[in-house]
Amino acid sequence: MGTPLRVLLVEDSEQDARLILRELKRGSYDTSHERVHTPEGMTEALSRQAYDVVLCDHSMPRFDSLAALRMIKERGLDLPFIIVSGSIGETIVAEVMRAGADDYVLKSELRRLAPAIERSLRDVAERAERRRAEIALKESEERFALAVLGARDGLWDWNLAAGGAYYSDRFKDILGCRDGELGDSIESFLGLVDAEDRDRVEAALRGHLERRAPYDVEFRRRTAAGELRWLCSRGQALWDEQGRATRMAGSLSDITARKRAEAVLLDKLDIIERQQEAIRQLSTPIIEVWEGVITMPVFGSVDERRAEQMMEVLLQAIMRTRCRSAIIDLTGADGIDHRTGDHIVRLVRAVELLGVRGIVVGIRPEVAQTIVSLGVDLSRINTLANLRDALVHCMQGPAPRERRR
Repeated sequence: MGTPLRVLLVEDSEQDARLILRELKRGSYDTSHERVHTPEGMTEALSRQAYDVVLCDHSMPRFDSLAALRMIKERGLDLPFIIVSGSIGETIVAEVMRAGADDYVLKSELRRLAPAIERSLRDVAERAERRRAEIALKESEERFALAVLGARDGLWDWNLAAGGAYYSDRFKDILGCRDGELGDSIESFLGLVDAEDRDRVEAALRGHLERRAPYDVEFRRRTAAGELRWLCSRGQALWDEQGRATRMAGSLSDITARKRAEAVLLDKLDIIERQQEAIRQLSTPIIEVWEGVITMPVFGSVDERRAEQMMEVLLQAIMRTRCRSAIIDLTGADGIDHRTGDHIVRLVRAVELLGVRGIVVGIRPEVAQTIVSLGVDLSRINTLANLRDALVHCMQGPAPRERRR
């Protein structure tokens, strides 16, 4: 079975039409056709269905090839239009070809018709493909242009092989460039990076091009107006089959506001940390009440976290003051339970491991009853009624063991 072919045959001679159709059959075409020979007939035929090719005699009583070709063009149709005529002068051939005909074949040489149709169909297909490519390219360019205009970030595109570069207007705005300050090269951009950050930006670029490491780098830029801006550049390269980077494109973001917010946050965190340290110092104050004697008043309740804090503060104070005695004053402490008692015992033992006398004072009667009822063992700990008694005790003699100096 031959190749399907829908033919509009513009021919006033029925005999010539049969010769043409027979030649198409020899050319392996499975032809369906409609024959017309007047403008009205051609208009009706074109309105009724689509065709693959138009074969047109040049001269007919009421019609000619130029008029037929004009009707095709007015409808915006891109159909192979081939003149098949008995005789036609060179001047007319040139005129019709300039008007848009694809080819012409003399009726005495119909063997050329099938190849002419094949060539014309191929040309039409190529033209259609070019139009689709042009439309796609135009749409792509429009999308890119809209993306560039609508982007909050600046866009850049480097031709690494040729060394040229494209920078969007938004890119230049973010950099704070004056007119002409940024050239069309990679080096021009690198020259605008703050001198302290330039080596790091260049190292990130080399890492991406040579090792394909991610290119995502933050740097500073001092504008001509003296404004310091923090910027972030991201990009992706393309490599050829030999592993050479040929192109790289990406974006530039202004992160100055974020950096300022981070700086404010760090300042606030530093203030909070200092305040927390002050609160810790207030909640676990260390008082040097006599030469070689310090005391740590305990207020409120004592949980695991506060017990660790008390131990840390007290041991640091002992090392700092090189005292001989440490008094833990429980006068302001809330009711003591078994866990709190254990904390106090461990605190005193830690003090004595440093060769310092540990004394507990201020155990109120109700607290003492609780300690007894809970069975907390304070038998190995020096306990006195109040701070005055502890001071007198400390002045009467040295600590039971001196810590090594």
